[in-house]
Amino acid sequence: MMKRISITAALLSMTACSTAPLNIDRAELADARAAIADAKAAGAEKCAPKLQAEAVASLYWAAHELSETDYHPEENQQLTEDALNKAKAAKKQAKINCAPKPAPKPAPVKQEIIELKGVQFEYNSATLTRTSTAILDAAVETLVKRPDIRVEVAAHTDSTGSADYNQQLSERRAASVMAYLQEHGIDASRLTSKGYGESQPIADNSTEEGRAKNRRVELRVLK
Repeated sequence: MMKRISITAALLSMTACSTAPLNIDRAELADARAAIADAKAAGAEKCAPKLQAEAVASLYWAAHELSETDYHPEENQQLTEDALNKAKAAKKQAKINCAPKPAPKPAPVKQEIIELKGVQFEYNSATLTRTSTAILDAAVETLVKRPDIRVEVAAHTDSTGSADYNQQLSERRAASVMAYLQEHGIDASRLTSKGYGESQPIADNSTEEGRAKNRRVELRVLK
């Protein structure tokens, strides 16, 4: 508001001091007028008000100087160019300030995981232990009740041993669980298997408790 008041006061002062009517429609000001109108159309009055106000003030100041009997061509040309340049700058800034903000990225969809807690294998083997069958039978029931989903059987190991060995072991264990699900009625088209080795720990591998948690199998629901 104070900016507008000061500009208005300055323009009134110019008009009062001028010996001729203030005329911004002069041919010499055509380019500056057009640039100011162009900036206004681009939203400069809202999105770059300071620059747009300065452009308008420069236009009126140039018109004031052109109306004076003591004519200074070089000074008047500079004032006209100031109005033109400020209007162009206002348009450019308005495009930046008025540009629509990008839509926020959707939150990543958390993958559903069906945990198979308690599924275990013989030491350094892909052979399922007897106690694992009850857990896998429950998983079969879940998949039967949800015929619309596909799952990845994902197997993980702890970090004991080499990474290559653990990767191969996890792949064999994942395949073993997938085979059990198929043998108990789950269609092969709904199943894939993948071993992740020791690459995705969920606990500290430096403790026995942590290693036990990392040796796991889960069903990852696929889209």
